[in-house]
Amino acid sequence: MKIKFKCILILLFKISFVNAQDPHFTQYYAAPILMNPALTGFFNGDVRTSGCYRSQWPSLQTPYLTGTFSVDANALKSVIKDGDIAGFGFTGLFDKTNGGGLKTNSIGGSMSFHKLLDPYGVNRIGVGAMATYTTRLLDYSKFSFGQQMTPLGFDNTLPTGEPVNGFSTSYVDYSVGILYSAITDISSFYCGAAIYHFNKPTESFNGPTHQIQPRLVFNAGTNFQVGEENRLYFSGAYMNSEFSNDLIFGAAFSRALSQIPEENYNVIFGSWYRYNDAIAPYVGIEFKNMRAGLSYDINVSKLTSGSNFRGGFEFTLSYIFTKDPNANLMNQTLCPRGSSQLRWFGY
Repeated sequence: MKIKFKCILILLFKISFVNAQDPHFTQYYAAPILMNPALTGFFNGDVRTSGCYRSQWPSLQTPYLTGTFSVDANALKSVIKDGDIAGFGFTGLFDKTNGGGLKTNSIGGSMSFHKLLDPYGVNRIGVGAMATYTTRLLDYSKFSFGQQMTPLGFDNTLPTGEPVNGFSTSYVDYSVGILYSAITDISSFYCGAAIYHFNKPTESFNGPTHQIQPRLVFNAGTNFQVGEENRLYFSGAYMNSEFSNDLIFGAAFSRALSQIPEENYNVIFGSWYRYNDAIAPYVGIEFKNMRAGLSYDINVSKLTSGSNFRGGFEFTLSYIFTKDPNANLMNQTLCPRGSSQLRWFGY
């Protein structure tokens, strides 16, 4: 049985504050607002709902669980100029480790505006901003302490010897982003940058405080038509925080399963690679305004002896509500009817 003393608990908790302050997803494109606030509302439709669930390190007795859900809208269409895009969104996130011993929950609101740069409906530049409220909770009942040691092993029903059963901390932070996009009827390209926690909020650790440093994000991608009905996607993202870096990139191929363009019925195969960490095969399906995806991280880092190459799986589901598909497709963007050029922008 693994022994967990208080000093180790404190060390791990401090490390989690510094190195894991922002959970990441392999299918980062399914959590667009967490990648760049400028992606709020940047899709082809009226309202988009997106969800992502991740179970990491299944080789552990209690794997890390992370989930996010967002709702954003492409709004003010009757007010702003044709071709411009205004977005408003809401996102929530939960993350828990050690069976809920350490929990992180956040909720945030975001907005964006994209300005059309030419009369052909191709080039746009957009900016976005987000405010987020985050809480962290440490529950001592989920851990084992030296005072709970008996001749027969640990007994978690015994007192921990601590004056409190845990503690919580909370903070508000702000993020901004910028995005350039070029969308034609057969291809698209985008690149963007964002700064999260730019106000450097502080969180307290039972008295001492830690200042969260900004996290920088750079993301880019392109896709183009292959033949009459298929499409090839390439994308990548780089994230840099105080003590960690994360680089992920990959490709996907979308194969049409229907000859009717309006059905948008496609199956998608691909793979992503997180540098020095994992290879993640991916399979997805699109049908009309719905997209679902499943990926699995095959761990290839120095931790393979403990992980047995198992990193974790992710499931994502997105749906776009639209009142007038023809108006959205033809007036707000240059997308041909039935295309996923901007509908599922972000691969």
